[in-house]
Formats: sequence, C-alpha cells, structure tokens
Amino acid sequence: MPPAYGPVVTVVDSAAPAALVAAAAATQRPDQGAALDAAFLAASARYWHPVARSSDVGAAPVHAVLLGVELVLWRRPASGPAAASGEPGTASTAGAGAVAALVDQCPHRSVPLSGGEVDADGRLRCPYHSWGFDGAGRCVDIPQQPGQRIPDIIAAQPVRVAEAAGLVWACLVDEEDEARPRPRFPEIEDLGWPHYVGTVQDWNGQAARQVENFCDIGHFSVLHTDTFGNAEALAVEPYAVRRTAWTIEADYRYPSVNPVAEPGPDGRRPVGETFFQYRIELPFAVWLGGANGPGSVMFSVSAPTSATTLRLFWMSAFDPAVHGDEPVDGIGLQAVEDLIWAPDKAIVESQRPARVFAATEVHRAFDGLGVAYREALRDLGFAG
Repeated sequence: MPPAYGPVVTVVDSAAPAALVAAAAATQRPDQGAALDAAFLAASARYWHPVARSSDVGAAPVHAVLLGVELVLWRRPASGPAAASGEPGTASTAGAGAVAALVDQCPHRSVPLSGGEVDADGRLRCPYHSWGFDGAGRCVDIPQQPGQRIPDIIAAQPVRVAEAAGLVWACLVDEEDEARPRPRFPEIEDLGWPHYVGTVQDWNGQAARQVENFCDIGHFSVLHTDTFGNAEALAVEPYAVRRTAWTIEADYRYPSVNPVAEPGPDGRRPVGETFFQYRIELPFAVWLGGANGPGSVMFSVSAPTSATTLRLFWMSAFDPAVHGDEPVDGIGLQAVEDLIWAPDKAIVESQRPARVFAATEVHRAFDGLGVAYREALRDLGFAG
C-alpha cells in the first residue's frame, strides 16, 4: 500500500537551530561549491549523455559541450577512406555515415577544430593550418610537410559516441570505466514507434534540479494551469516509490486538463484522467508513460554542460496500435510542450543554491520521488 503522508523530512542531520545555521553558512563557502562541482562532474563523467540531435550533425563540424569539455562532432561520408578505414575510437556503427567526436582542440596550436571544415574524405581540417584528422583523432595529413610520416603522438583526443533514438550520445571515459551502459528507449530503438524529437534547450540550472522538477507531481496544479494543470486538484494522493539498482519508478493518476481542447460555455476545458508512469534512468534520463495521452511515452534527458548548467533533450513516441501509423504532429506537440517547459525552466533557473546538494530544504511525503532520486544520486557519489 502507498505510505500515508508523514512528517517533514529535511536534508540536514539535525533540526537544531545551530545545525541549520551551520548548514546555511556552509552553502556560502566557495570551497564547498568547488568540491560539490568536482564530485558532480567526476560522477557524471562515468555515464553516457546526449550531446546533439542526430538530425543536427552532418558533414560539417558541430560544436558541443559536455561536463565542461568542448567537443566537435561531424558525420563521416558514406564512402571513401574515412568510412572504409574502420577507425577505432567510437562506439557507434563503424561504417558509413557514422558520427565522430573529438575534444575540440587541435594538438598543434590549440585552435578549436569546430571552426574548420570536413574534406571530401571525411577528415576534419583545422581552420589554422588545415591539418587533417580522422574519426579516431589521428593526424593523417600535414599540408606543410607533404609525404612525410606523421608521428602517432600528433593526435586529437577521441571521444566515444553512439547514435540512438534520434540523439548522438557521448561518454568521456573508456568502456571499462563507465558506470552503466547508455540508457535505451525501446519504444523507438526496438519497436520503431512513430516519434518526434523536440527542440533542444539550454538551461542555466543543474541537471539534477531539472530531473527533480520533471518528476515533481505537486506543482502540476500550480505552475501549469495554462496547459494540463488542474487548479481544482491541488491535493496530491499518496503514491508508492520503487527503486532498483539503476531506476526509480512511481505511478500517479492525475485529473488533467486537456491542453489543446477548446473551452466550454463555462470557460473551462475538459478534464480527464492522465496515468503518469515515471521511470528515472539514473542519473539524468526519465521515461514517462502517458504524458501525451494513452499509448504515448515521453523521454527527457538532461545532459550536464557543466556542474550547474544543462542541455535538455526530449522526444515523444506513440504506440501505432493506439494512434495508427500516421506521422506525429511535431509542430502541434512542440507548441504544447514549449508552454509546459517555459515555466519549469524559469523555476529551475531561479532555485538557489543552484547545487542541489548545497541546499537546506524540507520535504513532505508527496516529494517521495524526488527524495528517492536525491538518495540515489548520493549513493552514486554525486554529492562527494
């Protein structure tokens, strides 16, 4: 049975005034912020994160940032030396059209490689001296020294990449050091459901804060009354939280307002039950069933661009057995989701302190999903 609502829960060890004062003072210490950031970045580096939409990466360099590391992405040609070489260094399909990723710095004079161009053979050319690099980072051409052997030490740093579910993912550590494989979205990857990959957003907030906000049930009827939120349903019924090694799950039935329906004679839009099924894929991905109606699944992935900023990727997929095989109305879906994301973004960007583990906050039982999420992140080392 779901637990009854209980007492206030705090994130400090003692409720004594002296402890609260000490905790508040600690959030002001610059060294604590640096320590939390270092722990957050070190823990995050062991996971896969999206860095771009697949549709945004073509035969021209694309700049990206992950955990403070500047990256350059490009798609190699379908044929030619780069495609046929079987270059190591990427986790994506090694053949035609694969995406390559390097740290965005030329080893010659430290110029960003993303300012260059990709030649006909799929090699990335530095904008300063036109040195050519393959997808594994090897320097394969120095125009100033034609015909001379190029030492292996002249190389850009390769980054492991993979493509799945309309996104390009990257991991900054070697396979033996990663904490878990890339999150999979089976409705798209395995079942091929019709889907839409939404517009990418940059938020000036911590990735953990964004995930908490996305999984926060209590704000629906306050913050989203212009879309699906029901202002007459402020109370949150008890719900159960389930945790496994890599997921946190909860189900919740909510009397939502239809965000696209026309208001009736009384000025109100129709209300219907939405069955939300949350599955947090640790650390920063969320699988959400029912968000766009029965037979729908929404994926939200918060990629940390730094310890306190993020790039948000999202997509929605629809079961053809329920919705048919018609293409998804991406324009209409994007318009509704933009209205929902906007106030969420404003809230997350306003939260102080920005670092979730520097905060002294209270919780009630309806915050159970968020509390379990913080506990899981602590267990995984994100708090140091």
